[in-house]
Amino acid sequence: MSEQELPRLNPTAQLSALLGIGCRSGATVVGLSAVRRAKGLALVFASSGLAERTLRELARLERGGTLVFQVQAMEVLTQGFGREDAHVIGVLRGDLARGLVKHIEEQTP
Repeated sequence: MSEQELPRLNPTAQLSALLGIGCRSGATVVGLSAVRRAKGLALVFASSGLAERTLRELARLERGGTLVFQVQAMEVLTQGFGREDAHVIGVLRGDLARGLVKHIEEQTP
């Protein structure tokens, strides 16, 4: 998905709550630097306010099987774990990631 636009995601309170659980359990990484260093990511949520070059960089993670979503209202996602300043969230492979994918699929028409 190199030059194509990332799929957009409308964040929900339930998605935020699940990410909050993931933050407490260690199943998420928060921040661009942490996502860049992380191995085994299943999902990445990126603020639509990021620079185009950064969004393209994150889109390249899809080559390795990571699902990457662009989020308009990132603060809705981050309020579940008190990091309203975060612009990128990564979710490691595992049960939380599978639950989040299921939730996203249920919300997508």
